[in-house]
Amino acid sequence: MAMRYDPFEELRRVEEQMDNLFTSFFGGPRSRFTALPAAKSAATSALAPVGDFSMPSIEVQEDDAKYTVKVDLPGVDKKDIHVKVHDNVLAVTAETKSETEKGSKKAGNYYSERYYGRYYREIPLGSNVDDEHINALHENGVLTLELPKKALPEAAAKEIAIK
Repeated sequence: MAMRYDPFEELRRVEEQMDNLFTSFFGGPRSRFTALPAAKSAATSALAPVGDFSMPSIEVQEDDAKYTVKVDLPGVDKKDIHVKVHDNVLAVTAETKSETEKGSKKAGNYYSERYYGRYYREIPLGSNVDDEHINALHENGVLTLELPKKALPEAAAKEIAIK
């Protein structure tokens, strides 16, 4: 039996390849997660909001005095960013909303676009982070967090008697 030629099969394959390309570039299921109460650990249950969030990109740098964390939050206003620390975990939550309307419906050149995005990222902190003195600065779509280090007490050497 001969197979019938489907002229649209090639278009479907091209569409699937384009979908895969956009998903890998802009993020898809692999770079998104749903914060569900059952899936959270006890350490993060007080921080993670419920819903679908994108994970923003971060950059972490360390020097002798502090850690510097930069979080990319393009298009997010300062008032829509929330930073919390709980059980040695730093959590950044942000939302962005945008609505654009141009032209006139009567004239037939009306354009409307809406965008809504939510971001969430958890960063586990080391025991040497002074979480009482964390500084945050938002500038040009980048949230910069400075996490000062605290001096850890040196462990005292203890001689163990051998019996």
